[in-house]
Amino acid sequence: MSMLDRLLRRELNPLLAAIVCSVVLVGSLVLMIQGRAAILRDGAEIVLKTEPVDPRDLMRGDYVRLGYTDISSIDKGLIEGGWPAQDTTAPVWLILAPGGDGAYVPKAARFSKPSVMAVQELVVLRSLPVRITIARPDGGLNSIGPLRFGIERYYVPEGEGLEIEKAQNEGRTRVAVRVSEDGEPQISRLMIDGETLYEEPLY
Repeated sequence: MSMLDRLLRRELNPLLAAIVCSVVLVGSLVLMIQGRAAILRDGAEIVLKTEPVDPRDLMRGDYVRLGYTDISSIDKGLIEGGWPAQDTTAPVWLILAPGGDGAYVPKAARFSKPSVMAVQELVVLRSLPVRITIARPDGGLNSIGPLRFGIERYYVPEGEGLEIEKAQNEGRTRVAVRVSEDGEPQISRLMIDGETLYEEPLY
């Protein structure tokens, strides 16, 4: 290899590396967008009750923080399939069904993905990893930290967060959530008094 070839190769390597990195980053972004769109398009839709939290993020304008009383704290009597052998951090899988008012509520919870549901109206929702503490032989109780699902924040046009916060305080808000076969949720609609206020586009 000549001196010129070596110099050219040295000049091209950083450029090629930058191109490869750019392709990987763009590809990852496209996959994320496509994955979200697939959930919004094909996921099973459930409706969840919400509760109010703080409504303002100064860096990105208004957002509504959504709490989910029915699914964030689980009655340990709903747990099926046993507890882990030791303390761990892992997702919790909830098996949800519609309640009397149409909002979905937990019917069971597991620490591993349930089998395919035989009942059509049941939906499996996967939490983000949470701390699971197992009781010691000398006493104590098994415990699970508060469950989160990645749908606790919903951005709205600036200036409109207070209206939604007021509706939440009055118990008038619901969200429609699309859930993938793997239990991953995406908010598809935010509703007040049963009427859609905001609907998420696929892209």
